[in-house]
Amino acid sequence: MKVGIVGAGADKFAEVGRSKCIQLITEFLVNRLPDVVLVSGHSPMGGVDIWSEDIAKRFDITMDLKIPKQNTWDAEYGYKQRNIDIAKSSDVLYVIIVDKYPEDYKGMRFKECYHCHTDDHVKSGGCWTGKVAMKLGKEVYWVKIRN
Repeated sequence: MKVGIVGAGADKFAEVGRSKCIQLITEFLVNRLPDVVLVSGHSPMGGVDIWSEDIAKRFDITMDLKIPKQNTWDAEYGYKQRNIDIAKSSDVLYVIIVDKYPEDYKGMRFKECYHCHTDDHVKSGGCWTGKVAMKLGKEVYWVKIRN
């Protein structure tokens, strides 16, 4: 089974959220052994993508990495096409989001996730990927981490 795991970058996690996220990713992958393949976007922002890949390496899980050629949204195999490929390739997709920014977060802040039109979690490109996967009829789960 191809399990896609997408979500927030490392800077959007407080330490408590990071620990919980890693624990959940481990469960999502290890509970499907031996026939699991991780689908990941190898985000340059770290976080969910890289933690998922680290766990897959630790448990010798096959990976299907969708690495963008350019770190922009709408470029030749940029984030948009990479995210579409993740949605298409995954049998099940987990979108890991956080409830709020950590106190020391220095990046751009948004009042709501403009992909989901809600303020109950921080904006994540993973939400966009999840919505694409839903349109494709894939099984999609949003998992909110409390920071």
